[in-house]
Amino acid sequence: MKTILLFLCFSSFTFTGLSQIELQPNPSDINSGTFTFKYGELGDYSIFDPLSNPNLYLYTGLQTDADPITWDYNDGEFIIENLSQMIPLTYDNGLGYYVATFNPKTRQYIEETSQNLVTVPNGTQVFDWYFLITTNDLSRQSADLKGTDYGFNAGTLSVSDFEIGNDVIVLNGSLKFLKQGHYNIKVYSVLGKQVKNETIAITNTKTHNLQLNASGLYIVRITSGQTTKTVKVLKH
Repeated sequence: MKTILLFLCFSSFTFTGLSQIELQPNPSDINSGTFTFKYGELGDYSIFDPLSNPNLYLYTGLQTDADPITWDYNDGEFIIENLSQMIPLTYDNGLGYYVATFNPKTRQYIEETSQNLVTVPNGTQVFDWYFLITTNDLSRQSADLKGTDYGFNAGTLSVSDFEIGNDVIVLNGSLKFLKQGHYNIKVYSVLGKQVKNETIAITNTKTHNLQLNASGLYIVRITSGQTTKTVKVLKH
């Protein structure tokens, strides 16, 4: 993976501006929760021409040491077998541009040293979030791009988002709570639109139906006190 990324890093590339890509929230860091990534909102595809392909992907990595050339946690070897590890960047006909939603903190990465699929350890200092845009057959890709050019800042990954831990189990369109408490639940579509915001009180083990109207993948952010957990829920 290093070889490919190094090649892309040193490819000749001229930026015409930063308006082609929008990363929300802005500013942000590794602890900012669910991100919405927009590409081509103003019809400018000068960073990477999709050539009418509606299905692009984001290959991503985190820089956690002093060397900006290597992505210490990344999406693995740049091969078609690892496409499912990457983030779908899909053209939305209604919005008129490409959109992806993800949480860089809670998703899993390939650790560069061990080549194991892991969640980034608590307390890890993340200096930058790197990414490139690629086609769904990996035949073309953009140059390497830096999150710091789009509002991402250095930060230390906080333990708070992991304290809920295994107290919540994800089911088909619902959540099973194993611990008493008050939970705020926010549900987002894969395009980043909030579709639900509710607070519930759990007094014993309980399965909570999210009452999602449409089938598909949703991003659910669960907050209890000062702790937060972001999970993906698939509604069949």
